[in-house]
Amino acid sequence: MSVPGAREDDPGHGGLLKKLALWAGLALCIAFIAWVAWGFLQFDHDIDHPREGGFSGWQCDAGRDCGS
Repeated sequence: MSVPGAREDDPGHGGLLKKLALWAGLALCIAFIAWVAWGFLQFDHDIDHPREGGFSGWQCDAGRDCGS
């Protein structure tokens, strides 16, 4: 049953709240993906430069001194 004067795409009661929740969820997903990507980049840098990252000896190649 349609309400006279209401359009199909009109956000009804609570429509704005749902739309804001959707956008907030999308923003959280994007922030989480960026945080994980940053962690991978930092980990890759630490693997390439073990002296700078503070890796302990067991994390280095055998026979290689990774200490500072």
